[in-house]
Amino acid sequence: MSRYQISMQRAKKLQKWALKVSRAEELLKNVPKIPNTKKIKPGIYVSYEIDKNELDDGIDWPAPAVATVYAVIKDNNFEFLGELRAYNWEAYWLSTNEDDEVDTAENWMEIINKDYNELLISKETIK
Repeated sequence: MSRYQISMQRAKKLQKWALKVSRAEELLKNVPKIPNTKKIKPGIYVSYEIDKNELDDGIDWPAPAVATVYAVIKDNNFEFLGELRAYNWEAYWLSTNEDDEVDTAENWMEIINKDYNELLISKETIK
């Protein structure tokens, strides 16, 4: 165990902090969580699962993903749309495929929705 490792319990508290401070919690409350079913309907989904492998950075405090947004277009294939990462109760990052740091949660969700719609169009033209 390194000096900068955090426990899952502490990561869950960090998650609550980041969701609240970033105001992403308000915007994600209407986004369904990824269901535990074999067939998932197309749409935008959120995962609040924290990867235990991200809880030890080794040389600094970890910055785990505390909320990850995915698109499901067809055949249960998940496409990454964006994530919220948190660092030691000091900072959070809202990111998407193209933007490493989005300034507000509102802009973040706007980009996620735009990217989702572009995915829908691109998948339709591939048919």
